[in-house]
Amino acid sequence: MPKVTVLMAVYNGERYLREAIESVLSQTFADFEFLILNDGSTDSSAAIVRSYSERRIRLIDNQRNVGLARSLNQGLELAQGTYVARQDADDISDPDRLARQVSFLETHADVALVGTWYQKIDAGGQVIGRRQPPCEHIEICWSLLFFCPFAHTAVMLRKDPVLEQVGFYNAALTYSMDYELWFRIAARMPVANLGEYLLRVRSSPWSMTNTYGEHTGEGQRIRIATITDLLGWDGDNAAHNAVMFGHIKALLFGAPPSLGAQQAELVAREILRLHARFRQAHKLSSRDGRRHLLQLRARLSRQFIVMARRAFEQGDRSEAQRLLRGAYRLYWPILYTRNYLGLCLRLQARSGFENVVRHLVKRH
Repeated sequence: MPKVTVLMAVYNGERYLREAIESVLSQTFADFEFLILNDGSTDSSAAIVRSYSERRIRLIDNQRNVGLARSLNQGLELAQGTYVARQDADDISDPDRLARQVSFLETHADVALVGTWYQKIDAGGQVIGRRQPPCEHIEICWSLLFFCPFAHTAVMLRKDPVLEQVGFYNAALTYSMDYELWFRIAARMPVANLGEYLLRVRSSPWSMTNTYGEHTGEGQRIRIATITDLLGWDGDNAAHNAVMFGHIKALLFGAPPSLGAQQAELVAREILRLHARFRQAHKLSSRDGRRHLLQLRARLSRQFIVMARRAFEQGDRSEAQRLLRGAYRLYWPILYTRNYLGLCLRLQARSGFENVVRHLVKRH
């Protein structure tokens, strides 16, 4: 039996299929089978696959298009490898990709799934961006509450433990079947990403995402529903929950939202409450929980300073002062940063900042 099954589903993917196949056949790790499911293509995809005499290629023809999730579930049932590596029909694997992932799983027996960093390429194959999703299990699990920290085409998983303990892709989902599966896996077993660029993921009008259907918002609904449940929000107030989720995500990972100080404090409190539930759900040790919480508080504090600077530049000194106080309450070491001190000085250390400045001088 092969060590790895490389699993590809293709639907009308003739444009880039040969390049994707060649990237798999050029792997430095050779102990694999290449299982390709032609999902009812009406173009030359099947003919392209048949043009290869490579013994490791195994082609399965679906007579009609059944969709990506059902095709991949079919492939998981047929896969003979100990590990299953996903590969989309328009993406390009680095020659060392399989070798690196197999080596990692062989030396980390508890890890069920490993992805990689990846480069984004355009229709012509030119690099247009680089993605560095988190590598550690805890950070990946936290990120799963807000976005998908794996490229579907970049993962390798342990077949038997995943299928026995977690199951297959949810075929009821059109777009986010991968995200939903990773969420279930990470809730039960450790997962990881390799901090190496081992895949080039294509972004084009003919990419796998567009081939199999438009973005349906499934992932967003799953994330909002999960956080609604964790925080005990009113499940019937979908509009409010979606807005709050947007504020939380922006405050954590994006440009700070244009919130007033009072609302920003409310969002920060919800984030800290969510983190407490997260620690409980994943049974984090006291050490890991404290370390991750400090990192979270530091991130939020820096965001508060950005919002304070914006309020100051807009002439709202009281809002700037309140946001700076909020930054201090979230993470007091922020006092010693240039950004915090600089803005305090610009505000001339008036009113409520007198106590903060006195506290800072006392510590020195």
